[in-house]
Amino acid sequence: MSKIKEQTILLLSYCGLYCGACPSYYKGTCLGCRSEDKAQNRKSKWNCKIRKCCINEKEVQHCGECSDFICPLISKKLIDSHPNNSKFHYRHEIPNNLDQIINMNANDWLKRQEEKWKCEECGGDIVFYDYKCMECEKKYNSGRIHQNGG
Repeated sequence: MSKIKEQTILLLSYCGLYCGACPSYYKGTCLGCRSEDKAQNRKSKWNCKIRKCCINEKEVQHCGECSDFICPLISKKLIDSHPNNSKFHYRHEIPNNLDQIINMNANDWLKRQEEKWKCEECGGDIVFYDYKCMECEKKYNSGRIHQNGG
């Protein structure tokens, strides 16, 4: 049985990403990977093989709890995808994220992620892909984000 509290897990995706830094979450088109609200605009998560595996097959809260981690599915879909594209650097951090979640606990990891993905200029939210603040539009280097807290 997982030690993660239900109310704290909502921004922790099954694959080990922080939903709070996702552009779709920021825009309100997705309520996070764990939301069961069928009315949300972002529908792709319902077909996510990683999500289905965690929920239906392995019955784990995230891939880090799985005895098969790192499996070919998450490697191909996320961890090893786009190796030379800095827009996808956040995906390459998944093993480190899951290691931290297990070793420090999900609550502390989520707090660290919230701080990590905040703009140092205005306190706005920084999102993946573009690595920019959604409030003041300050651009960040993907390496800077990943050196600060995760």
